Amino acid sequence: MKQWDYIIVGAGSSGCVLANRLSADPSKGVLLIEAGTSDRNPLQRIPMVGVLLNYGHPARDWGYQTQPDPSRHDRVEVNPRGKLLGGTSSVNGMIYVRGAKEDFDGWAELGNPGWSYDEVVPLYRGLEDHEWSRTPGEHREHYGHAGGLKVRQIKGAHRLSRVFVSACTELGIPENPHYNTGTQEGACILSATHSGRVRYSSSQAFLQPIKHRRNLHVLTHSLVTRVLIKDKRAVGVCVAQNGKREATEYQAGQIILSGGVFNSPQLLMLSGIGPGRHLQEKGICVELDLPGVGQNLQDHPNCPILAKVNVHTFSTRPTVAIKAAIDWLLFGRGLLTSAGCQALAFVKTRTELPQPDVQIHIMPLGFTVNEKKKVRFLDSCITLLPNISHPFSRGEVKLNSRRSDDSPKIYPNMLEDERDIKTLMAAATLCRALLQTPSFRPYVEQETSPGRDVQTHQQWEHFIRENASSGAHQCGTCKMGIDRLAVVDPRLRVHGIEGLRVIDASIMPRVPSGNTNASCMMIAEKGAQMILQDAKPMSRVGRPGERLKEQSEAL
Repeated sequence: MKQWDYIIVGAGSSGCVLANRLSADPSKGVLLIEAGTSDRNPLQRIPMVGVLLNYGHPARDWGYQTQPDPSRHDRVEVNPRGKLLGGTSSVNGMIYVRGAKEDFDGWAELGNPGWSYDEVVPLYRGLEDHEWSRTPGEHREHYGHAGGLKVRQIKGAHRLSRVFVSACTELGIPENPHYNTGTQEGACILSATHSGRVRYSSSQAFLQPIKHRRNLHVLTHSLVTRVLIKDKRAVGVCVAQNGKREATEYQAGQIILSGGVFNSPQLLMLSGIGPGRHLQEKGICVELDLPGVGQNLQDHPNCPILAKVNVHTFSTRPTVAIKAAIDWLLFGRGLLTSAGCQALAFVKTRTELPQPDVQIHIMPLGFTVNEKKKVRFLDSCITLLPNISHPFSRGEVKLNSRRSDDSPKIYPNMLEDERDIKTLMAAATLCRALLQTPSFRPYVEQETSPGRDVQTHQQWEHFIRENASSGAHQCGTCKMGIDRLAVVDPRLRVHGIEGLRVIDASIMPRVPSGNTNASCMMIAEKGAQMILQDAKPMSRVGRPGERLKEQSEAL
């Protein structure tokens, strides 16, 4: 065994922030373990190119396949998740959303002190290098300027993305570029985690700047197979490197799981922590019967509305692709600076609601995905993508087997609750209304999906169950709280096991309103502060940096 102060399992959105904060003390040895590869390919940093390069690629995308979903006509779906440094922040849409005030106040009301909106906002600011922190105006003070994460509004957005914002105002939805400052309702060209030209993943923002630290080591191509538990305390991990069956043991005073919504509950269960009966069925010795592990799976279900337009949108046509490349290279703007979505709106489907219940994105493109997960772009097409901000449906994650290299079983149950069908139906019909506004009317030739034949309640419900998909905002499977199904306490410590924390999207008790990547980083920022506050002197053997130098892949 090799001794460290902190072992972080997973170098994704949360793990890179944790590595940055915990290794700031040079006397503490930090080992960051990533099952995937490095993120050194410069093409991966071009927003649109990076998505296409990584999507469906087994070396950089976990590509988890769900179980048949009875709430969506037993359809099976592939959930892309980043399998490289930066995790899903290296492959996602880069959309920067903190969430609504009511989201985090709700977390606190569930028995999680310290997680209210007013308490987490400073954490977001501490992560940000936001362009609007240097822009004169009343909102300037709401944004951070000294953090590592560059946040910029999309530049050179497609004309139809700007038309979308105008169309929203025609339906009474205000323009609101400052949706991250406490009032979420409104439409705007979105802010994204990029510097203009290039993506700023969690790795780029928080890991690359500190790769010189001698007390921090990063292992890639290294799968953690089990957390070692002794007398109800986590003491280390077993790691299989480079696809080898035999595992190496590493010991630490604190083990932190940051594998994400699927991998963190899977690793807990493989380590004997989870629903006792399920673990016994898989032949796993039960260290702690913790029934909430893998439960409470949430997501933002969406349903695309496509329209044929009379102007070019993003496609692989030579003229379109060449212009996009020139715009990106010379001016740092245009289609390649986004990963698809360029504008968004937070809206209420009913005026009496206290806060928006739906988020709508616009993509100046349309695409299909074949059975080989290859993307084909549709020329002269736009996609409106509404999703539900506060879903009621819940799914779960279970083990497939006791083998760590087996994918977990994912049961999304995405539209199990009828209230979600009604909300998504209202959101889809709102999108249809947007396409019929005076702003859009000169450009829209035809609504191609679902098409004008879909009119009745039954037709809409069939269309939604047949076409609704994941918003890729899964969370909640190791939820924070104090109830029977809580997995971690408000300080992110696993109930009943000392020296073990979970710090990633899986701890969210309820999914926040909007894209979740920013919140994953905020959770890590707060988790690191808690760890440092709770830290006690821990003995270490030798200099871990020297022992593992030969095993650590250069960043």
